[in-house]
Amino acid sequence: MKKAQATMFVIFGLIIITLLFTAYYFRAEIISSFEKKTLEEQPIISQISLVKTYTEDCITESLNEGINILGIHGGYINLPEDEFPNAPAGLLTNSLDIFGDGGIKIPYWSYKTLNGLQKTQVPTKQQMESELESFVNTETISCLNDYQEFKLQAYDIFYRPPITKIAIGDDAVIADVNMQLDVTHKETTQNFKNFKVKVNSPLGRLYSRAIELFEYESKTTFLENFTLETMAIYDEIPYSGVDFECSPESWLKSNVILDLKSILALNIPTLKIKGTDYKLRNAKDKLLVRDAFKAAEKDMTVTFMYTREWPLIVEVIGEDSELLMGKPFTTENEAAQFLLPLFCLNDYHFVYDLKFPVLATLTEDSYTFQFPIMGVIDNNQPKENKANIQFFEDGIDICERKDTRMRVIAVEKTSDGSSVPLENVDLKYNCASQECRIGTTRLEESGFALTSQFPQCIGGKLIASKDGYHTSSKEIDTNLQGTVAIELEPYHELQAEVLINDEGTIREPYQTEVVLFQIENRDMDYFTTFFYPYNDKIKLLPGNYKITATLLVQSNQGFKLEKTDVEICSDVPQRSIAGLIGLTKKECETQQIDGMKLDTIIGGGGSFLWNINKKELLTSNKVVFYANRGPTPQNIMDVSELYQNQQKFSKGVKKPTFE
Repeated sequence: MKKAQATMFVIFGLIIITLLFTAYYFRAEIISSFEKKTLEEQPIISQISLVKTYTEDCITESLNEGINILGIHGGYINLPEDEFPNAPAGLLTNSLDIFGDGGIKIPYWSYKTLNGLQKTQVPTKQQMESELESFVNTETISCLNDYQEFKLQAYDIFYRPPITKIAIGDDAVIADVNMQLDVTHKETTQNFKNFKVKVNSPLGRLYSRAIELFEYESKTTFLENFTLETMAIYDEIPYSGVDFECSPESWLKSNVILDLKSILALNIPTLKIKGTDYKLRNAKDKLLVRDAFKAAEKDMTVTFMYTREWPLIVEVIGEDSELLMGKPFTTENEAAQFLLPLFCLNDYHFVYDLKFPVLATLTEDSYTFQFPIMGVIDNNQPKENKANIQFFEDGIDICERKDTRMRVIAVEKTSDGSSVPLENVDLKYNCASQECRIGTTRLEESGFALTSQFPQCIGGKLIASKDGYHTSSKEIDTNLQGTVAIELEPYHELQAEVLINDEGTIREPYQTEVVLFQIENRDMDYFTTFFYPYNDKIKLLPGNYKITATLLVQSNQGFKLEKTDVEICSDVPQRSIAGLIGLTKKECETQQIDGMKLDTIIGGGGSFLWNINKKELLTSNKVVFYANRGPTPQNIMDVSELYQNQQKFSKGVKKPTFE
């Protein structure tokens, strides 16, 4: 038995040794075979991975480009629609044209329309993310170029358009892209679905500080106040004061405007924001620092800019001529009257309306975020902020707390006075600067209406809109449930024609003439323009209108206006100790206005009131507008007088007619 057991152990030992020897013997061959197989597969997988890397690079490139566009255009990729797309150069619209050639337009975050309405168009972070998502989707497809480079190398690639979700943070922008991508190469297939790209960018922080800066300007109007302070310092700008010269000082309005442009261009950039990266020239410059940010941003620079090439609209209240002059001091105070023979006194007090753009630029780590604000001064006072400024970044979301059940009926009034309920009317509710989407009117049991939940609010505004209709708003309280009706008026689009009343002769406009009609219906808060020859149709509503026409004459050769000598005369008190009170003498001086060359000058226009009857509007297909043509200006004084006193063209103006 012992011998048998020993024999079995020997046999098992031999088997184990044999297996170990076999494994060792074939080890090199097995490993070599495995490595060979791996090396054969690895290049294919690696080459397929190139397609994934290529895709990620395209997403990154598109995201970077979109971030830069958002920063340059004040948080917009797609610019808001302009009410005055063809307005003449020099008129302020809803965007600042940086170089004057249409290359870079940046929407104003706050501006005043040509008809005096104050508006804001501040993008929210959600809007920025949404626009960036669409941009990345489109630009990524363009960048991929259908993977033509890979398909030429025998790749079989199938993919679906990307669906991107963007998150803008303080230090980075992240793109989560859902995109099915199937790649086959040399009978090997790999599938990709999700791509995640991160770009280190302070876009979110720059935007947040821009919002703080905009809110600070809205509350303090520091840009307008600084401008008024600057105007009061410079002698080139007639503002307010008294002097003792016997010949009142005078200024030419055209020179004042040019000087004011230079003064703004020189002084606006001196403003600084506390806590940012800047240097002061001296201790007195501390007065130029504004405390706009809630926290310091030592790595961020903030600059303000105005250039002389940008528009500046100046109106001096009560001054209709080119010449601005101080007035001899007069008073009913008897004590002052006794002093008049002893001194020459002149009173200066000019009241201005100004509109001018200021570009605020925030920069960090080579990334830039900039937005323009329209500075507005009315009667020597900073603008009053009446616009609805909407911010959704912080605080309570009112729209999520809908507790009141309301029923809304949107109707259209017909010509016979009856009301017709409308379907597909989009309803929103504005409360505490937050706009909540409610829904769309549809067929209910009792007709077209919308029964839905509203946030509780006192003094909120219901807003109703529908394609082809003028947006309507109505103030309603939603603290108690109920039913409310809101009326919408449809637009009536007509063909439009322009004729010129040239000293009694009605003719068609010359090729050198363009006419801008500003058409305002204040009853319905509706404002539109018609700019001949660039428009051929116009949308109108019934009601009372104020129409202002400006006829501009253009010339490729330009209008050469000769220099002009102007004699300025005034009555000044005589210097006489024993003279009679109130005696004056006439003194005159001559000033020369330099000549200039203009490409466009005002040659006519007119202003008038106009009522549109609804029945007449419904039965017409065409409207004809008229503008008066006046004499062509011959010198600077003529041009200035026409710009400042266009009412002279209103005499005998012919009102529009329907056909």
